[in-house]
Amino acid sequence: MSVRHATLADVPAIYRLIAYYAQRGVLLRREREEIRGNIGNFLVHSDGPRVVGCISLESYGTELSEIRSIAVAPEIIGRGIGSGLLESALAEARRREIARVFAVTDVPQLFLRSGFTAVSRQLLTEKIDRDCRKCPQRSSCKLTAVIATVHPQHLVLPVLAGSSIRNLLR
Repeated sequence: MSVRHATLADVPAIYRLIAYYAQRGVLLRREREEIRGNIGNFLVHSDGPRVVGCISLESYGTELSEIRSIAVAPEIIGRGIGSGLLESALAEARRREIARVFAVTDVPQLFLRSGFTAVSRQLLTEKIDRDCRKCPQRSSCKLTAVIATVHPQHLVLPVLAGSSIRNLLR
């Protein structure tokens, strides 16, 4: 088993993994075209030819990215695949020299073990504007927002009035 950058050939498997959890209200649904158009943001965990996990690292500029769509095949949960995907995504964020990474998750303990800190979802206005407004669970959301500094020497953000994420990062 290994983690690698996703290719277009992985789109059907990534779609199935995300759809499984989206149907259960755990992840936001993502269409095949959206996955295909963002394939460069995905890492996959493969067991031979089979993709058994995925994670996406989506940019909010040069200093901030979001961990999205972390999914592991349900029959192999508990084997460290999610942790491995998260560590690989954090390594990719460091490679890209991204200062901070955040996630909105139903498994905060996975992120907290990797050095993330829980924060109020309301501080993530860009995330709310981009994704939460279209989520069917938005009025009863039980997800936890987490954030971590992965490349502190790149924290050179200007203070922008009205930008909660940027204010949080100061």
